Amino acid sequence: MNKLPFENIKREILLKKESETNWDYGQDPNKRSTEELVNYGIINLNKLSGPTSHMVSDYVQKILGITKSGHSGTLV
Repeated sequence: MNKLPFENIKREILLKKESETNWDYGQDPNKRSTEELVNYGIINLNKLSGPTSHMVSDYVQKILGITKSGHSGTLV
């Protein structure tokens, strides 16, 4: 199977803080379905130099099999 260049890089998930969910206002994020996460979620990416933000948005669409994605901008 062909992979995009960034898919070959092993990444580590960083967690800044553990917190409790107030069940009056939501649910355990770990119990959400994949469909809920994809439809209502935000993916934070650390885009390296090289691909444009538009290209990375396209990669996300292809990886997740979705038709809509976007970016909120790029900081230098």
